[in-house]
Amino acid sequence: MTETEHILLQLTGRALFDMPAAFDSAATDWEALYREARSQALPLLIWDAFTEEERACIPDAVATRWEQSALLHIMKNEQLLYEQTQVLQQLDAAGIPCVILKGSASAACYPNPSLRVMGDIDLLVKPEQQREAVKVLQEHGYGEVLEETHHCHMTISKGKITVEVHWEPNGLLLNENAESLREIRRFLGDAVERRQFTDGLPVPADDQQALILLLHKMEHFFLSGLGLRQLCDWAVFVEKKMNVNSAEGRRLWETLRPRLAEFGMLNFTGIMTRICIEYLGLPKSSAPWAMEYDAALSQKVAEQILREGNFGQKAEKYGERLFSNPNAPNRIVSLFRVMDDACQEYWPLCGKYPPLRIAAPFLLLGRYLRLRAKGQRPKVNLVKLYRQSGADQKLYQELRPFVGEE
Repeated sequence: MTETEHILLQLTGRALFDMPAAFDSAATDWEALYREARSQALPLLIWDAFTEEERACIPDAVATRWEQSALLHIMKNEQLLYEQTQVLQQLDAAGIPCVILKGSASAACYPNPSLRVMGDIDLLVKPEQQREAVKVLQEHGYGEVLEETHHCHMTISKGKITVEVHWEPNGLLLNENAESLREIRRFLGDAVERRQFTDGLPVPADDQQALILLLHKMEHFFLSGLGLRQLCDWAVFVEKKMNVNSAEGRRLWETLRPRLAEFGMLNFTGIMTRICIEYLGLPKSSAPWAMEYDAALSQKVAEQILREGNFGQKAEKYGERLFSNPNAPNRIVSLFRVMDDACQEYWPLCGKYPPLRIAAPFLLLGRYLRLRAKGQRPKVNLVKLYRQSGADQKLYQELRPFVGEE
């Protein structure tokens, strides 16, 4: 861990849990700290965490850019919250209930919700109402569906505002354990019906929100890169909702623990929570059970999170999942398994008519080249991806995603 990363983690702990942060302000590389905060989508949270004495040590040029970045995030948050209110009202008027995923649902657990940077608006509706919900939004200024083949949502936008209308949360595509997948879908199947309201916003019930947060983290970690912002979401949720020092928190954890074991997500949950304790300042007393999990594995996962950044922007991961499927015995098997899964996702007839799966990989390549020509996909080097994915696949296998546990 670099000194810059160490300082960033201290400041994050101060912002979230009022933990002490002791570092030499005069000797700090403020430019590097600013870049690191941005790469982890935390510039607003960290800017607010500085003391006046620390800010006085920041070079003027860096301070100006950092303050401008913080103000831009505040403005974007306000725009998203305003538009979210309009969208919720439009869906409510059309008789389409929904819940908010991530975003302001996660922000509600922060000491200061306004400091949690938002990216877009994610809504979960009943599967049978997904297209109807999209139509309602289009009647209120949203354009054509941008991503209709995604496995769990449709994406539409209005100007710079993007809305993802989900029929199920992210993360389930990772799960190749049919029994686990069936049980998770059953557990989350009534998320819209069980919704609760926090500050007037429809959010999932606490047990379902916990699972949704974990699935989201799994998808980012295994596919695109998990950053500190997503880890912060879990840390504040544990502290506010699952703190074993409160009767409600103990009940929630005691209810969730056997469920997570059944779904094959308990090990991942323990590792992520231990990282929150050791690196982000989550009080150990809030989740002492997390300290039972592998310290060495927690360190390796934390190092990868710091290395990759928010959505993997510090280390390009696009295409790496071809060779790093955690359920495959090696990288070559991973390649064929991921391609076959993708073909069945984009062209469901491949699952219904197996002979089509022979030609589907060529169609998948054609799809990639078409999107690449439009600038919607980055260039990939398969040899380079193969070489760099070996260590990641071993790490992913250690986490045992969706493998049943006692």
